[in-house]
Amino acid sequence: MDFWKPFAIALLASLGTQVVAAENNNPFQAALMITTVVPFVVVSGATAGTSYIPELFKSSKSDALAFIGSDGEIRGAQFEQASRYYRSTYKPPLMSDTLLARAIAAQG
Repeated sequence: MDFWKPFAIALLASLGTQVVAAENNNPFQAALMITTVVPFVVVSGATAGTSYIPELFKSSKSDALAFIGSDGEIRGAQFEQASRYYRSTYKPPLMSDTLLARAIAAQG
């Protein structure tokens, strides 16, 4: 039984595609790489960065609801932390504290 595993690995390795160095000596290949791969990496990185923000603020949802319900009088510790993080990350801030609280409260 143990004989078949190395045999299968050797067989697959011999049948697999040969890996060669990706030297972009061809200008067409370089242009193709820039026009297809680079935008994909940029867009996927931006998407991943923005989709993580609601997870970061999820613990402050109850504090955000208290902030909205009290018309800005009650500022819980979690909402205050989320607000400070938002202010330090986005210069100038795109939303007021009320809009930020509503955005946090609207997240599922």
